[in-house]
Amino acid sequence: MPITSYSPSSERAQPAASTSWAGLVTPYGRSFSSARVCLFLAAVLAVIRAAIHLRANWISDSGVDHPAGVMIAMAVDLTHGLFYRPLFGPEGYGGTRYFPLYFVLHALLLKVGVPVLLGAYLLSLAAMAFLIVGVFCLLERMGVERWLAAACAGTLLTSVSAQYAVISPHADALAGALNIWGLLIIVGPKCSSRRSLLAATLFALAWSAKLTSCFGLIAAILWLINVGLRRRALQLAARTAVGYLLVAAAIFIFSHGRVVDIFKACAFGGTGWKRFLGGPFYMEWNAFHSDLNVFLLVFFVVIALGVELLESPTKCLKDLAVLLFVATTIITVAIYGSPGTNLNHLLDIQIASVVVLGCLTTRPSLMQRQLGIYALVLATLIPLGRGGGAVLKEPAGPVFTTNGSRLKRVIGLVEKSDKPVLSENPIIPVLTGKSPYVLDPWMLSLLRKRIPYFGDALMQQLRNRAFGVVVLFEDPETDYGRHWYDTQHFGPGFRETLKENYRLLSVTDDQFVYVPIN
Repeated sequence: MPITSYSPSSERAQPAASTSWAGLVTPYGRSFSSARVCLFLAAVLAVIRAAIHLRANWISDSGVDHPAGVMIAMAVDLTHGLFYRPLFGPEGYGGTRYFPLYFVLHALLLKVGVPVLLGAYLLSLAAMAFLIVGVFCLLERMGVERWLAAACAGTLLTSVSAQYAVISPHADALAGALNIWGLLIIVGPKCSSRRSLLAATLFALAWSAKLTSCFGLIAAILWLINVGLRRRALQLAARTAVGYLLVAAAIFIFSHGRVVDIFKACAFGGTGWKRFLGGPFYMEWNAFHSDLNVFLLVFFVVIALGVELLESPTKCLKDLAVLLFVATTIITVAIYGSPGTNLNHLLDIQIASVVVLGCLTTRPSLMQRQLGIYALVLATLIPLGRGGGAVLKEPAGPVFTTNGSRLKRVIGLVEKSDKPVLSENPIIPVLTGKSPYVLDPWMLSLLRKRIPYFGDALMQQLRNRAFGVVVLFEDPETDYGRHWYDTQHFGPGFRETLKENYRLLSVTDDQFVYVPIN
């Protein structure tokens, strides 16, 4: 495809000769065939292994943890006309810091008759496919060879965070995809006013999917300024700001103003300066122990960018891939400064790292091109050799056999009760047709630390043995379980009150089912 270059003075696209397109790309040199073959095979292996893992996890529902259950429960609430349940009300305890686009789309699928878990998996899979295609198209537009852009996009499936986004209903892949497609629109052959409006819409939708998902917008604005398109940058910023305001207004109106108190109490997750300043350490620790692919990608990108900064700092300022990586890293570090941050937030920095390493293959230096390719190969193969990751369950026995959903094996016990159900994961009552009394046990524990007597209603319900069944996902009799329920889920006093009024009925997989003491 022809490569064009923006003229800062006229803002018109002109044919590029031997120079780069606004600092984005440089002419190709010949890559070693061995490097090309290695990356292609690594990408194929990553896709095959991911397909095996995803199938096993879909059938077993092992990825539907309590944050996923919260997202699903909010979609079910919406089908009943409840948009953001209050912190405490007739339905029980609310409280969440999730933005609405993902669960609104899931609610639409539920409305047309798609089963609860199937709708969640279809939406997650579609979001990841949207993301992979977007990364491929962005890399190709930035000058990367088509086969290489496809291989880079395929390596996204190596990471635990990417596979987790597919097996567990979260907004990360959807938000990441909308950011990438917004950038794709901005770096088109001509950054017209119409393209700017479309990009602003995509960036606003990304924000409506995930509160912290603004790295694409930041990178786009900085890049437009650095290549001399300041008017377009201001236009994009203004239009996206209007989009943000429209999203905020819609959330406020349809929640009848409840969202103000909810986000005031929940948005920062109880973070403090000490935790916030430790964000880089927490991100690094999570990546190394839970998602080695992301750790290696960031490691290689930092080395590559360190060399480029020494050679030409001003050139890096005009490189969209570099700006995307820097913006994403800063935001991700800030996210990890908040307690309760899971590894799903590593997906954003993985996307940015793959884009940077893919763009290295367009450099004139053969060493840089090989560094980009082999870095992707190593970051793909080393985690595969280590076993994939802690979140995804390895299929037991032959890869095409399964024992079925772990959730459905406990639902039969729950359905027998005609009383309300208290479940650590709200997906259990949702699948039995009941409304979860506690939407998010982690957020409940946090709010109990900040709001006196906030958990009294739950404790009284336990003392009255008002719940027909209580389902936990950790053993409260172990040291870890005692720490978990005292400090992380439900909060102080929950474990003791449960033990006084309920007895353990059964243990099914990782689910501990309690019933009232007669």
